[in-house]
Amino acid sequence: MASPNHLAEALRLLSAGAWLQAETTARVALSADPTDPHATLLVGLAVAAMGEVARAAPILTLAAASAPDADHPCLDLARLKPPLPPALVIRQFRACLDLTPGDDRLRLGFAGFLLDIDQPAQAEQVLTDALETAACHHLHGMARAEQDQFPASIASFEAAVALNPEAAASWSNLGMVLKVEGRFSAAIAAHDRAVALEPGNKRFRVNRAVALLKAGQWEPAWRDYEARLALTGAPALAPDRLMPSLRPGDSLQGVTILALHEDGFGDTLQFLRYLPMLAERGARVVAWVPDPLTRLMRTVPGVAEVVRDQQRVPAHDFVCPMFSLPRVFGTTPETIPLVPVLTADMALQHRWAERLPTGGLRAGLVWAGQARPALPGFGTLDRRRSAGLAAFAPVFDVPGVTFVNLQAGPAARQVRPPGCSFADPMPDVADFADTAAIIAGLDVVVSVDTSVVHLAGLMGKPVFLLDRYDGCWRWLSERQDSPWYPNLTIFRQDQPGDWAGVMAEVAASLHAMALCRGFGGFWPSGVRERTFVA
Repeated sequence: MASPNHLAEALRLLSAGAWLQAETTARVALSADPTDPHATLLVGLAVAAMGEVARAAPILTLAAASAPDADHPCLDLARLKPPLPPALVIRQFRACLDLTPGDDRLRLGFAGFLLDIDQPAQAEQVLTDALETAACHHLHGMARAEQDQFPASIASFEAAVALNPEAAASWSNLGMVLKVEGRFSAAIAAHDRAVALEPGNKRFRVNRAVALLKAGQWEPAWRDYEARLALTGAPALAPDRLMPSLRPGDSLQGVTILALHEDGFGDTLQFLRYLPMLAERGARVVAWVPDPLTRLMRTVPGVAEVVRDQQRVPAHDFVCPMFSLPRVFGTTPETIPLVPVLTADMALQHRWAERLPTGGLRAGLVWAGQARPALPGFGTLDRRRSAGLAAFAPVFDVPGVTFVNLQAGPAARQVRPPGCSFADPMPDVADFADTAAIIAGLDVVVSVDTSVVHLAGLMGKPVFLLDRYDGCWRWLSERQDSPWYPNLTIFRQDQPGDWAGVMAEVAASLHAMALCRGFGGFWPSGVRERTFVA
């Protein structure tokens, strides 16, 4: 029997990155019992971590054979902390797969790892020779969805649940891609099946809620969506402090409510319209928001206090995350409250007006969303919603329009394509109050689906929203307007990833708007006429 002390020391050395010493120590343990699976695994992991994939492959393959019900050891390698370079892990997977090409456990683990590191095309390729099992079809569905191959993804998930009707995750994923294709009844039925199989799974309930919201069935959706508060990363709340739903006529006199920013800036901006409604019922509203929203939140009617430190909030009776406010008021698409029009600080407006171009229609541009790498799956969403600056090239050809950059973050540093010219005040912008003051001096905002859309909408500015094929629930489906913002026009992708058609329509609408405002010249060739909200 291998010495537990040697095994523990080898594991410690492995975690410390002392791989050569870890191999030496693990081999001492292995010498006491050459069949010990733990010692074999530690030797293989240490050798692999040193990059000696050819030497590690037979050792890891032997360890895999000794534990047929466990994950393949290559996944243990992928999970080492601190993490190894993904390229090294891929090389090890391939070396082991060369030795045992018929090992579906290894093949599926490899595909799952590739999906985790955002290489869906490579994952699909690895699955080519796998047996047609439910697990294989499930991963195929995920790989195809990540590549925007939604009909093919639907077929894969349908095959998965046909082979294993008890696969709740496959039912949930099937519902998600059916929703993307606008097949809402089938999507909700698939989500219902997933929730029935695993009623305690909060992620499945949230997925169903999003499908219901996209379908316009908001009443049951809000109840399901509260399940998000049990997921990792959600604000920690005591259940008895969560704001209950209100009935018509309910008074909040003498009640203090802490309105809590959750994650996305756009969500908080969209739902702050409910804060004056709480105050109208007598509540004292305290808003906790991060620094970029603090100055702006102080201008919202009905907000008595704005705090930044969640650990030092005043005494309160209820906590209400911003995304819970539509549930509190029982909002449906027909009862969305009016926008409380925000006015930027006049001193800020004057300051920023000096930085804006003169002459022509002034259009603000945003070409990418706010990346949130800590959120699982958000990278894929951000890639789909972000057009990139180069995609806007046709828009810069519109006569009579001058452009102003409103893009913040790393995407603001994207290389300008030829002919791309715009004023750029953003390096000196500190927060959303500054951005609002800039927007106040513009005629229109053209943006992908990100927080600036909501800010401009709250200010009553015309907004051209460039929406991805699998658009967010809040923009519903098959409509060009939005009940959330009266001055918003939606330009939707006809095909996944196709921004060309969207940009042609935006260019036509900008040209029409410029002409209406007394600017503009010839009509650009190759663009389609489109109505707009002036």
